[in-house]
Amino acid sequence: MKRINPIFLLIALNILLILFRDVLFSDETSAAIAETVEASLISLGVFGYVGIIAGFVLCAFFFVPLLIPLNILGGALYGAYEGTIVALVGVTLGTMASTVSARHVFTGMHASIDKRAGLKRLLARADNYPNLTILLMRFAVVVPYLFQNIALAATKISITRITLVTAVSAIPGAAIFSLLGAGLVRANQVDEMLLYLAAPIALMLVVTGALAYFNARSESAVIADEAGDE
Repeated sequence: MKRINPIFLLIALNILLILFRDVLFSDETSAAIAETVEASLISLGVFGYVGIIAGFVLCAFFFVPLLIPLNILGGALYGAYEGTIVALVGVTLGTMASTVSARHVFTGMHASIDKRAGLKRLLARADNYPNLTILLMRFAVVVPYLFQNIALAATKISITRITLVTAVSAIPGAAIFSLLGAGLVRANQVDEMLLYLAAPIALMLVVTGALAYFNARSESAVIADEAGDE
C-alpha cells in the first residue's frame, strides 16, 4: 500500500480550516466567535497567556498558518508590550515544536525549499554561519513564521542553538505584529492610530536595513572563504 505523503494531509487540513472559517460561517457568526474567544481568554487571566502560547506550539507543530494571527491577537488582547512577550515565548517554543516536527515527524516538509534557489543558497551557508543564518531568517519579518521554521528545520543547526538565537532575534517581528494588533483595538483617535501604525512601520524599516547589512556581511564572508580556499 502506497504511503500518503504527510504534507498532503497538512495541506488538506489547512484548506479545511480556511473553508470552515470563510465558507461555513457568515461574517456575523465569525465576529461573534471572535468576541467569545476574546472574552474567554481575558477572563482566564494568566491561563489566557498559556492558551495563546499553546496555540503557537500546536500550530507550529502541525504547520497551521495561524502564527502571525496569534501574534496579532496577543497584541489586541494584552497590548503591545505584554503581547510582544507572549508572542516571543510562543514563537520560541513553537520553533522547538516545528523543528522536532519537521525533522522527526513530517520529514518531507523541507522538500518545499528545493524550489527556492535563494533560500537554498542561504541554507547552504548555515553550517558555517549558524547564528547569522537564524538572524537573517528572523529579521525577514515579511516572511511568515511558518516558512522561517521550516527553513531552519531543514538546516543541520542544533535545536538548542535555533531556540536560543530565536529567543532574541524574533523580538522585532513579535513587536511589529503585537503593535499592529494593539492598534486595531486600542486606538480611539486618529493620532493614536497613526502612532500604532508608525511604530511598526519604523521598526520594520530598521529591521529591513539591519537585514540588508547582515546579508551583505554574509555575502562578503562567503566570498572571502571561497577566495581563501582557492
